[in-house]
Amino acid sequence: MPLRAPLPSGGRVRQGGVVIVEAEGMRGWGEVAPLPGLSLETLEEAEQALKACICRLPNQLPEHPELLAAVLKDVLRAVPASVRWGIELALAGWMAAWTGKRLDAWLAPSPLPVVAVNALIASEADPSALLALREAGYSVVKLKVGRQSLAADIQRVRQVRAVLGPKVEIRLDANRAWKLSEALAFAEAVADLHIAYLEEPVKNVEDLAAFAHRSPIPLALDETLAAFPEQPLANWAFARVVVLKPMCLGGVFCALERAREAQALGMQVVWSSAFESGVGTRGVLALAAASQSHAAAGLDPYRWLAADTVWPPLALGPIVSVPEVLGQKLTCNQRMLMHGFSA
Repeated sequence: MPLRAPLPSGGRVRQGGVVIVEAEGMRGWGEVAPLPGLSLETLEEAEQALKACICRLPNQLPEHPELLAAVLKDVLRAVPASVRWGIELALAGWMAAWTGKRLDAWLAPSPLPVVAVNALIASEADPSALLALREAGYSVVKLKVGRQSLAADIQRVRQVRAVLGPKVEIRLDANRAWKLSEALAFAEAVADLHIAYLEEPVKNVEDLAAFAHRSPIPLALDETLAAFPEQPLANWAFARVVVLKPMCLGGVFCALERAREAQALGMQVVWSSAFESGVGTRGVLALAAASQSHAAAGLDPYRWLAADTVWPPLALGPIVSVPEVLGQKLTCNQRMLMHGFSA
């Protein structure tokens, strides 16, 4: 998929595959698209794993979410995270359609009807672009830091706050850019700007606890959760926020389990896509609604796509109507699916 702006890794296209489960007139859609620089597996490894595990799927599956989760946990145990996400999303979507429900309502009895979205600020965003986001109704924005000098990052965050004003929530993501001393210096320098949280500030996981205890800004975890999938969240209880990317966490049911675990510990749950197509983005929206997380979700990377794998484009904005987006009947955008998996 061509992009309107480069990825954080510098890439100008987004590559992956679409999984479609079709039977009895129903379709379920999934996406397998590991993100370079974030996913542990490459696209080639994901393709090989997808081909290998398709033949292991049972012919009949239970229709209840918890029972299906148990079956797939065993079958897909050693499969890369992005492949588990794609297969589970497709199967869950088909099962929801077969039972006459939207995916969010199949996953949980009382999903949220609307989900807020945080705007992702491009590194080159100027004041007019920031004001346009505020005027469009975005009340939460996310800004990447850690790619310039500390002084430049501090100045940029101050400029963003000055332009957006005090009512817009600002989230920051350093993607493990700094040493502990640098992360703490940055946090102290912007503490007066009422930052919602700083995501993955330090290079070394051993420094996370020290940062959380000494920083005036709350800590959020993202990559750490994917790197240590077997670690209970209680081990990271010093964090105030978890950012859940189902593509990196290993599927629909693992991500939902993480959300429930976090909520039980009093952590804020922020759902996020990983520059996925409309297929994966819809899946993340369904999980955000099903988990009843009221924190603005990170679905804005969808704006980076210059074209999507599916039609019509998703109707995303500051506030998303879950029934409207998940109720759309998707069709393949054949021009974007010329080079997919050949399984």
